Amino acid sequence: MPLRARNIVFAPGLFGWGPPDEMNAILPYWGDARAQLDGGAFRIHEAKVGPVSSFHDRACELYAQIRGRRVDYGAAHSSAAGHDRFSPTLTFEGRGLVEGWSAENPVILIGHSAGAQTCLILQQLLREGLWNAPGDETSADWIEVVVSVAGVLNGSTLPYMFGCDKSSGALSRGLSPQAISSLIKLANAAGAQLEYAPGLVSLWLDHWAGAADEARSAAWFEASPFVTGTDNLAYDLTLQGCRKANDRFEASPNTYYLSLVTGATRAPPVLKTIGGAITRLFGQTSGPRAIPDASMLPLLLPSALYQASVTFDARPIPDWGEGDLTLDAWSENDGAVSSISQRYPFTGQQAARVAAGGFMEGRPPERGRWCFERIETVAGLRFDHLDPVFGISAKSHALREAHQTLWRKLGERLNTL
Repeated sequence: MPLRARNIVFAPGLFGWGPPDEMNAILPYWGDARAQLDGGAFRIHEAKVGPVSSFHDRACELYAQIRGRRVDYGAAHSSAAGHDRFSPTLTFEGRGLVEGWSAENPVILIGHSAGAQTCLILQQLLREGLWNAPGDETSADWIEVVVSVAGVLNGSTLPYMFGCDKSSGALSRGLSPQAISSLIKLANAAGAQLEYAPGLVSLWLDHWAGAADEARSAAWFEASPFVTGTDNLAYDLTLQGCRKANDRFEASPNTYYLSLVTGATRAPPVLKTIGGAITRLFGQTSGPRAIPDASMLPLLLPSALYQASVTFDARPIPDWGEGDLTLDAWSENDGAVSSISQRYPFTGQQAARVAAGGFMEGRPPERGRWCFERIETVAGLRFDHLDPVFGISAKSHALREAHQTLWRKLGERLNTL
């Protein structure tokens, strides 16, 4: 059956932004992707979701934007999390991205980083009928393709660097001033400019009591239920958080699942001692199992080395230490997430169906099965976590051309499904 979807919707990752944010006019989140995909075959839409909100809350915001509704986080979820069911300010009524969204008029979702799991949770919520009303029922078939780009599908070890507990995944304390400072610096380097121009990127946390006035204050981040609970993106991006999400997700037999994998580290040669000195700044005592490529964005270097050096005193999730769940297997990363975690969901109770080989050339992928491809086999160069999106603005001409090649070829492949 040929592809019916004619609308592509982008979902950004951690600290991501979209068209409502001033930042998107200054530095488009998706780099040159839109220009490469916008060749007439598809209508392209950029969504914005909470930059630090949970997968669930982000999925609800994505649904509201695509359909043109008020943001409804669901009664049961909101009660358990301790926030309002409805956003007091976010409504997209009368201005949905896709008119007549349905199983007959499905969409293609492209998620970067945390945006990948956001897309999967949205499909699960459509399956479960969170927003159903008499005569208005949703299904998983409203999404025909999910494309994960450097997706955090099985979690990342990076959140532990910022205070998430290695045994539970939850923040073990309110964010310390040092952690807040580190996060703000990371966000600023990514373009959010939280300290200097908060209007550039909205955090979309007004469904949390007190967030409207204090969302950027250290006091709110130290004591709020948003931080002390698990309904936040810090928890969801851990090994524990993604395993919980994968336990919940059920792939649809009518959907294509495509994953583009990034990696920008290599096994360490003589630089191991230098790398070890750097990683000891983050509490590690041994050298890294991988070192960053020279092309990696400088802001990602500390996090890349942390992920290549992190250890666990106890298993963070069941089966850790076996098969694909070993420190060595998870050492290769793109500066934010291990490459092995990006391929397809495999830490949940429901085993993903995986197709052999890539999907960009040759035989088309199969619906209901995950297909993954290394980006360097498509674009010719290795990418760090931000190269598929706005990070390319700070890179060489060759990397920018590779970025454009990636998106052009993806558009061509989608058009042949």
